Amino acid sequence: MGRSRNRRRKQQKLVNLDWTELPRGILEIIFERLTVTDCISVSDVCKAWRHVVAQELAGWQSRGVPWLMMSGKDREVRTCISILQKQHWDIVLPEAYGRYCWGSYQDWLILVKHIGCFYLEISLLNPFSRNKTDLPKTWNFYHKIVLSGLPILENYVCMLVHSQCRELSFWVPGAESWLKHKLDGEPFEDAVFCDGSFYLISNDYNIWQIKSANIFASIRTYDAYEVKIDCHEVIMSEEQENNGVLKYLVESCGELLLVCRLYNTKAEAILETHDFKVYSLDFSLMSWKRVHDLGDKILFLGKCCSRSVSSTELGVAMRNRIYFSNDHAAPWWNEWDSDHLYETSARLNLNNAGRKDWGVFSLGNGIHEDFCFRGNRDRWGPIWLTCPQWWCCRKLAVNRYSN
Repeated sequence: MGRSRNRRRKQQKLVNLDWTELPRGILEIIFERLTVTDCISVSDVCKAWRHVVAQELAGWQSRGVPWLMMSGKDREVRTCISILQKQHWDIVLPEAYGRYCWGSYQDWLILVKHIGCFYLEISLLNPFSRNKTDLPKTWNFYHKIVLSGLPILENYVCMLVHSQCRELSFWVPGAESWLKHKLDGEPFEDAVFCDGSFYLISNDYNIWQIKSANIFASIRTYDAYEVKIDCHEVIMSEEQENNGVLKYLVESCGELLLVCRLYNTKAEAILETHDFKVYSLDFSLMSWKRVHDLGDKILFLGKCCSRSVSSTELGVAMRNRIYFSNDHAAPWWNEWDSDHLYETSARLNLNNAGRKDWGVFSLGNGIHEDFCFRGNRDRWGPIWLTCPQWWCCRKLAVNRYSN
């Protein structure tokens, strides 16, 4: 009887406890053990908890939430879609008006303005902190830019890529112009930064490797011939077709993955994805090994940027999946190359809303499904952007209290 009475007293004390007065250090310990989605939920308990999540975990880059940001240069309001949370927000970005979203690196956008005479202005913008870095102008025929690190660092490298011309350009903070370098051999289709090096994949599945340290040394002397580039002949474990295949390189926890997106070309050059094959690079044997199960990883594929996310860290009940959107079949084709096609479509009142190739693919059973979508499917493909957890907490809280 006495034990039951004491238990009820303890329970009553817990009920009467003011949870907003928990010490900040205790809250930090608790929140660091939670998943992203759990932190977003508990941040709505009270203003004090939301403040701790927002301030203490603002730099928690690796555990952000992947979004899709829609294309379109003639708007300063961009629609963003949280695929996993099935929500959308509009972000006001006056800095992006008149500019194309060319890609992203974590929570940084790569913005491009086509200024005519075959030139581009490139800037790096963090839409959450509003930090911005302008890069030197360059030719407009490059089709991708890859970063080695966050633009707030002093020792990151930007690499421009053109596939058909096999041309690269490098820039580091403090440099006044781009350092160009020409490669020999087969055209390459994609590029990524992984564990201190840039990697490019050619049509024949071989790999080019460029260490960032060598790029810094070459830019200091402004000698493109000093950029040491290693070409690795890589054995493919299975026979592959080059026709009807889009190749993506993805960095996943220090592992270099090759994702082959197999498609059929329908009428009017519309792509229809029917399968995916994933390979991991065995550096010791220099061979591509087939991956049948991604474990807890979720891949988000895009022409301009791809990424790998842990479902365990996100706290979502899904795994072994690949999210993809409508990429152009030609790796070197850019959004500004297609503006005249959209203008023609608008003049003819053509409705192409259902023609694009979107979806989520389960690598385990080969099931291809649609995902939540809001936007104009006929526009250029969107880009993946990592939204910091603290911003998600703040945005969800505003939506809940405004409803």
